[in-house]
Amino acid sequence: MPLIQEAWEFTRRMESLGYVIRTPLYKSEHLSGNGLNVYLKLENLQRSGSFKVRGVFFAVHKYMRDGYEHFLTVSTGNHAVALAYVASILRVRATVVVPESTPRSKVEDMERYGAEVIKYGRSYVEAERKAIEIVSGNPRIKFVHTFNDHYIIAGHTTIGLEILEDLPNVDVILIPLGGGALPAGVSYLLRHVKPDTKVYGVQPESAPFYALSLKEGKPVILSNIKTIADGLASRPGEIPFEYIRRYLDGVLLVNEGDIERSIYLLLKYEHVVAEGAGAIAIGL
Repeated sequence: MPLIQEAWEFTRRMESLGYVIRTPLYKSEHLSGNGLNVYLKLENLQRSGSFKVRGVFFAVHKYMRDGYEHFLTVSTGNHAVALAYVASILRVRATVVVPESTPRSKVEDMERYGAEVIKYGRSYVEAERKAIEIVSGNPRIKFVHTFNDHYIIAGHTTIGLEILEDLPNVDVILIPLGGGALPAGVSYLLRHVKPDTKVYGVQPESAPFYALSLKEGKPVILSNIKTIADGLASRPGEIPFEYIRRYLDGVLLVNEGDIERSIYLLLKYEHVVAEGAGAIAIGL
């Protein structure tokens, strides 16, 4: 797994410079009990606010070696903020296409790091079409997809490697499942280095993209999705789908009420402010 090793070494270098944080694996006494120990990987402590910075940093680093200096993406939030943050550090240009419904706070974060933000469409799919149109008209711009990218997936495996170092006997890992890059990378890693550990993806019942896709044997796109875990209201990526189909142990679904409750529990007992996409696994 040379690409994963390269991503690991690069992430450690970025950590030494203070750009990426090795986030703690925190045992929750309130969520643990009855012989079950529950740990939280606090990726909300990353400087960009989410785990996305891992994959984006590694991908931009790799594409800069190919001569690119302008990067574009489409995102409902965290991936775009990560790209803007990384671009500001590596001193390259970033453009982000977001759906018109993207929260103003997310847009402000992107702009604060110097990214150009283009609002387009009512959904992720419509915004993605616009982004592809822009890139197609300018081959000097590199499209950094939020999940449909091998480098993004490799960068995210560093979360799994950190978990294994901090908790070698981990039995089960639960990962929010949107486009699929994070569970794709972690499930691939665990299957090869610790196959007895189970890895499950967790989705909202109201946005069961992967649950349906695995039944159909191909990525399924849904429309008119409404969920408090809006960061997971994406679509299955063709690249991560192949990893997930082969290596993920299953997809678990959580209803909207339990997602809301999980946000509340994290805030009340752990003093962690988490959006629905980050808190969803607590609802199981």
